Amino acid sequence: MKKFCLALLLIILSLASIASADAPSHIGVLTYLGTTEQEFQQGLDDLRKAVAPLIPAGDNDFEEPDMLESFILSLVKTRRVVHFYDTLLSMQMALKSRKINEVALPEAVGLYLVNNDPGLEILFSLNMTPSTISFGFKQGNNSLQKEFNNAIVSMKKDGTLDRLADKYIVNFAADNEEVKFNNFKDAKTIKVAVTGDLPPIDYIAPDGRPTGYNTAILAEIGKRIKKNIRLISVDAGGRSAALASERADVVFWYRNTSGIKSKNKKVGNALGGVMKDSLSGVILSEPYYSWDTDLIIGK
Repeated sequence: MKKFCLALLLIILSLASIASADAPSHIGVLTYLGTTEQEFQQGLDDLRKAVAPLIPAGDNDFEEPDMLESFILSLVKTRRVVHFYDTLLSMQMALKSRKINEVALPEAVGLYLVNNDPGLEILFSLNMTPSTISFGFKQGNNSLQKEFNNAIVSMKKDGTLDRLADKYIVNFAADNEEVKFNNFKDAKTIKVAVTGDLPPIDYIAPDGRPTGYNTAILAEIGKRIKKNIRLISVDAGGRSAALASERADVVFWYRNTSGIKSKNKKVGNALGGVMKDSLSGVILSEPYYSWDTDLIIGK
């Protein structure tokens, strides 16, 4: 009888282990505007199918830097079910309540969250995922786009972008001094929507004090184009609506992942199908910040 019970226990544990291995991991991402949650999921599943045959059975040391090694290995082993969130706060709450197991964020944002919440940890990095961020304008607003582009290009050349990134991202401090905006008499006011959903890149202080990298960038752009800048707050998922309704003239646009490359055509196509954050009717500025690594973090 003891042997039977022991055997039964081993079978149950074995089945539980198999079920656990096959169980998907639920992952949260900030809402992408160029795709639906269902399309994003299909793209991720297509990516999984594309890379699975490329990995030798039992080989945990698969190396191909152009194919996002850590992500591919993890993706093949565990299917990820994607959930879109319009705000960082709602995604954090879902993580804390275990509705999702992981969240994917740019490296600087992931490090910010982990450093401010001891209950979070970095699970793995998505290396070789070059992404850039830009400002978005309603199609047809080419004159304002050109003014922003000229300011951004000049800030790249004179080192201002690097200096501000070093101060507000690399050496971020929540008590950074308030960013001062110039007030140009009789000048046009540009309404710029920021999200606060990617600290310290896009950061809104708890007391509402204007600070952070995006704010500093916008203050510098306003000074160079000699126009007044007024910040308004929107959710990540509300960016296009803010432009369409003309509530905002400019929005903080999340990312452009056109730089992602892979030697394998199927993998490259699948990656392109997953990472889209742009819409027709929107034109983008020159990029003003970039990163090569995303972090997957969880509890």
